[in-house]
Amino acid sequence: MKRITIKDVAREAGVSITTVSHALSGQGVMKPETRDRVLEVAKSMQYIPDWNGRNLKAGETGTVGFFTASIRGYYGILVDSMYEECHASGYEMEVFMTDNGDSLLRILLSGRVDGAIILHSGFLKNHEKLLLDSELPTVFLDREIGKSHVSSVLFDSYQTGRMAAEYLYSLGHRRMMTLKGSDTFDGIERQRGFEDYLNEKGCPLDPGYSLRGDFDRWVAYGEMKRFLENRKSLPDAIFAANDDSAFGCMKALSEEGYKIPEDVSVLGCDDIELSQWYVPALTTICTHIGEQGIDSMRELVNLIGGKSRGTVQWINGQIVERASCRQALTAMK
Repeated sequence: MKRITIKDVAREAGVSITTVSHALSGQGVMKPETRDRVLEVAKSMQYIPDWNGRNLKAGETGTVGFFTASIRGYYGILVDSMYEECHASGYEMEVFMTDNGDSLLRILLSGRVDGAIILHSGFLKNHEKLLLDSELPTVFLDREIGKSHVSSVLFDSYQTGRMAAEYLYSLGHRRMMTLKGSDTFDGIERQRGFEDYLNEKGCPLDPGYSLRGDFDRWVAYGEMKRFLENRKSLPDAIFAANDDSAFGCMKALSEEGYKIPEDVSVLGCDDIELSQWYVPALTTICTHIGEQGIDSMRELVNLIGGKSRGTVQWINGQIVERASCRQALTAMK
């Protein structure tokens, strides 16, 4: 099928190409009935604007982008909170999903968006340098950068990991297990903080008790099932790097006849809505996901408008106590 061009729309509407461009971009002065007619013709012809051409003429798109490789789990909360703040600021938002850093960079440099929020482990240092050189207003959610046109809004995941270890340690637990997150900023930092605290307390994490979780309930479920099938000693407590992997862990334990928290305490992270409805209700660390979405979008709008010079913002977590953790029996004596 032949691609409809702006010339085709102009010919059908009986106006100039400039009039079509102004009608579509909201610029210029024209009669309301002319603008309405052009928009109706463009819609009926299923015209798709040439974003690159529009950028050269208008200088802006009125659209910002969120770039990621997944919107599973807590990402849905993140996207919703971003969109609400975006809409309130008068922008439209597009979500771009790709697992390829090169593809992500091409979209970023194509001029389709006025600014970007990025949460993507496949966006590497070489991609990062080219983006920084482009001076596109950007907010990262997975690396610490603060420059004239770039900011970061980050969970303090290192302190979150320490908080998890300190909490379980305070309950009297000494033999602990982790279900690690993926090789992302948050996954790496949560694990590092957890291990550092235990090392300082003289009860380092046994490598055999550090399992893959990948922020995924089915990965965590499979890893926990294999661990239990090998008949290794059950840990006193388990820290899952996110709530989703905690659910997978709890399912595996339940299927093998273990009770939570009577046989083992389980601590999650993020405090997604399902955590309070799970049985037993999951003790977790609230990372304020919605706050990250709102703050990152607000910062991006400020960068686009020249109201920010680039900052690094840290969001602290807090323990939410429910029913999946309890005091160790040895500590109660």
